[in-house]
Amino acid sequence: MPDVIMKHVPGMRNASPVPVLNVEGLTESVFVGEYVSKSRPCIVRGAIKHWPAMQSWRDKEYLKARSGHRAINLLPHEYFVSMKKNEASKRTTSFAEAIDYLHARDTKAAMFATGVPVELAPDTNGFTFLGKTERAFSYLPLRYFFFRNAGTTWHYHPFDETLMSQVIGPKKIGLLKVTAQSRAVRDVFLHETYYDNTAAFDDIDRGTLQWFSANLEEGDALYIPPLWWHGVVPLNDSFGITTAACWRSPLSIIADSIRKMAAGEFEMIGMSDAAAEFPRMYALAQNMGLAKEFVTALRLGI
Repeated sequence: MPDVIMKHVPGMRNASPVPVLNVEGLTESVFVGEYVSKSRPCIVRGAIKHWPAMQSWRDKEYLKARSGHRAINLLPHEYFVSMKKNEASKRTTSFAEAIDYLHARDTKAAMFATGVPVELAPDTNGFTFLGKTERAFSYLPLRYFFFRNAGTTWHYHPFDETLMSQVIGPKKIGLLKVTAQSRAVRDVFLHETYYDNTAAFDDIDRGTLQWFSANLEEGDALYIPPLWWHGVVPLNDSFGITTAACWRSPLSIIADSIRKMAAGEFEMIGMSDAAAEFPRMYALAQNMGLAKEFVTALRLGI
């Protein structure tokens, strides 16, 4: 059950709320200057209320008619940070069959994440407080998470900015900045030992860690900077949809991330061959004079 993503993490008991902004009057200069450039998470209330998806995606027949022919990997549980767990239990099926399954009353928990349904992209109208952005290194510009009583276990994005938006259903998100002080939680999160072991955090100095939480309602978006641990749980057991829009970080943040990874402060999760997989990133590191550091970061990765 997805509730263990939060309830077995002691930091969530007294987590501080992230700042909340209203989309009305929010400018790009404020959003980028005060939050993106400073890697500070925030909630934007009403961020996607203008999207046609807010209405059209409530109709499962509409979703099936637009993208029903696509193939997806359905998981009978939340989205784990461990790809081995996901691979072992995934079932390849059609988008239409998966949508029906998620709507079925006897479905206890399931989800699928995909960037495939390009037919649905016109139903998303971007963000009024964010203009043109550069293509992300690690992620597609827009991904979709369709779920029923399933969240996402704790993980972080080494690079790229993210706006996580709620189209259908509310969610709670826990956050913790990746720092030298938080390295002690790495194995707990990446091996997901907190799932079965309620004492997984007992030997960790919790006083050095500053935890945050965010509750999103339909139409809201959460800005998640790179190098922030985050775990996600739905707040009901009904059908829901989340989108994740990603774009490239400012150069100063990319450079800082490369230097920190080269120093061994954290790793490129799942990016052991990023130089080959993301040649654009490697070229950019060269342009910034950080090619050596980038290669070192790769070698230290998982």
